[in-house]
Amino acid sequence: MTQAIGLIKDSVSDARSGKLVFLSHCMLNQNACVRGLASQPAVIREVVDLALQHQVGMFQMPCPEVSYLGSMRWGMVKKMYGSPMFRRHCRAIASQVCDQVQTYRDNGHRVLAIALRDGSPTCGLGCSAVEADPGQQWGGMVWHASPLQRFGSTPGVYTEELQAELASRGLDDLRLLAVPEVPEAGSIPAALALLESALRDA
Repeated sequence: MTQAIGLIKDSVSDARSGKLVFLSHCMLNQNACVRGLASQPAVIREVVDLALQHQVGMFQMPCPEVSYLGSMRWGMVKKMYGSPMFRRHCRAIASQVCDQVQTYRDNGHRVLAIALRDGSPTCGLGCSAVEADPGQQWGGMVWHASPLQRFGSTPGVYTEELQAELASRGLDDLRLLAVPEVPEAGSIPAALALLESALRDA
């Protein structure tokens, strides 16, 4: 058999836009959220619609919480995720994500932004879930606890490790944005407007 199988193209041109946005995992999979926090059945549709409207590919970053604790986990605050072990886990994810950013950039693609989740103790950018009282005790059996949380002006644990990895590779010119998990963590319409600006201005 000597005939070629399929059509051999004489060009490397194809339909790709060459544009990407990196997204926190739960924007494309609401099943990853802590129970009670999923705001939509499957995806954050407004984010997906914006990416499709502007012909931007979507890269789904791994969820540091699910890949460490699984899908049946309690809602926690940044302090509880701040252990050396979890930070090492986040650094490993950040390293893999930056590998992807780097290889796409090195080969002519444009990574327009990384979109995170304000309010998250791991993926928050402008704010994350922190303890309401710095002196309160965390730990022990959950049925004896009555912990309170608030949103503090601090990045989440994964975001801190991602920012450090981006800086170490000279990739810290990359635009970071955040879409709040809940309205209390920030203006969702304003965040979507910023995201659209990043995708549209490419």
